[in-house]
Amino acid sequence: MSKLIPVINTKTTQKLKERIQLLKNFDGIFQIDIADGKFTSWKTWNSPEILKKIKKIKGKFELHLMVFNPEQVLPYWLETSPKRVIIHHESIKDFSYIYELCNKNGVELGIAINPDSPFSDLDQYLDKIKFIVALGVNPGPSGQKFEWYILDRIQEFKKKYPKIQFEIDGGVNKENLEEIKKSGVDFVAIGSAIFETKDPLERISYFQKSLNH
Repeated sequence: MSKLIPVINTKTTQKLKERIQLLKNFDGIFQIDIADGKFTSWKTWNSPEILKKIKKIKGKFELHLMVFNPEQVLPYWLETSPKRVIIHHESIKDFSYIYELCNKNGVELGIAINPDSPFSDLDQYLDKIKFIVALGVNPGPSGQKFEWYILDRIQEFKKKYPKIQFEIDGGVNKENLEEIKKSGVDFVAIGSAIFETKDPLERISYFQKSLNH
C-alpha cells in the first residue's frame, strides 16, 4: 500500500504557511520543495530561518532540496528539524559528508534522480540509504506532464533491490494514480493535484482512499 505525501511547492512565505495550516490534521508527513533557481530554472520560497519559526511541524515533513550546492546549504536546512531530506544525485559532490551530516542530526536521507538519469547511477548509494525519489517530471514547478517510462524503471529496480523504498514525485494526478500504484511505489508525492484545486482537503481524502484500495 502506497502512502500519500502532499507537496508544498510555492514562491511565497504566505502560501507556505497557508498550506502548512491546511495540513495541520494530516496524519502522515508532507514535503516542502526547495528550488534555488540554479539547479533548475524554477525558484521557490527559500528560507530555513522562516521555517524554523513555524510551530508544531518538527519531524512531520521532508525537504526536497533541488539545489546546486547541497553540501553548503544542508546544515541550515537541518536546523528546521525535518524527518527526511531528499538530495538530488545530479547535484551531489560529497556524498559521505551529506550522509554523515544527516546521520549526526538523526534525519533520514533519500536520493532523488531526474527522469533522464540512468537508475544504475543509484547503485553507489544503496549500502547507506533506504529510499529513492524517482521524479516523474523534470525538477521544477508543479503541474508538469508525467513521464510514464519511469514506472517501468522503478519496477525493474525494485526486483533487483526489493528492500529499497521508492517515492514517486511529480506529475501525479487522478488520471494516472492507478497505474502508479501498480508499480509498487511506497510513497506518492502529490502537489498541484491537491493544492491547485478548490478543496485541497477533499482532494487529500480522495487520494488517501484511492491509495488504500
